[in-house]
Amino acid sequence: MRGRTGIGVCGALAVGGCFGTSFGGDRPEMAYLPPSSPPAVVPGAYVGQPPFLVYGNVLDRLVQHGLEIQTSDQAAGRIVAIYWGDPAPYIDCGWIVTYDDDALESTPAAAPSASFERRLNGRIVDVEREMDLNAVLSVDVSERGSATVVRTTSEYSLTKKALAPDRGRPLDDETIRFGTGETASFEIGTTCQPNGEFERLVLDALPAVSFGR
Repeated sequence: MRGRTGIGVCGALAVGGCFGTSFGGDRPEMAYLPPSSPPAVVPGAYVGQPPFLVYGNVLDRLVQHGLEIQTSDQAAGRIVAIYWGDPAPYIDCGWIVTYDDDALESTPAAAPSASFERRLNGRIVDVEREMDLNAVLSVDVSERGSATVVRTTSEYSLTKKALAPDRGRPLDDETIRFGTGETASFEIGTTCQPNGEFERLVLDALPAVSFGR
């Protein structure tokens, strides 16, 4: 079926807060579905091991995942690591849904690259959309009696660019910032938030006897 509006796509999916774009004729239509759950908040952990063992395990884990270690101070129990690149492993921005000829296709809105058609100055153009993440993970490892407490916080800087091949500058170029448990939105309405996987890099380095606090 052709000629349905983007609003119709949103209604059919029963998701509030989305927007639609109808190109008319035989052009595909688009809708945006925001994240369906609150931003992830990953608790700290209490570990029945001495701090030096926990610290070493966490540091090794972050290095193995390719993070750049900005600060490593074992005496202070402090690690700061930086990630650059694909947002999709660590960020939830909902979904971009296209509807064409009775077929629905969905693309994670946090994907590092995607291609869409867009109306610009009265004509349809192909637009390349790029997303890039810079994230900073801070880890605190502290002694508590004969055990160790591990806490994490993160800061995210997410940049979105929309590029048309025949234009000399980006159509859109915007950066939003948010922290652990927070949500932020681009001007056009795309909402993004942490999915908790960045902080879980730390928790995955801890033994099974750990538990959240």
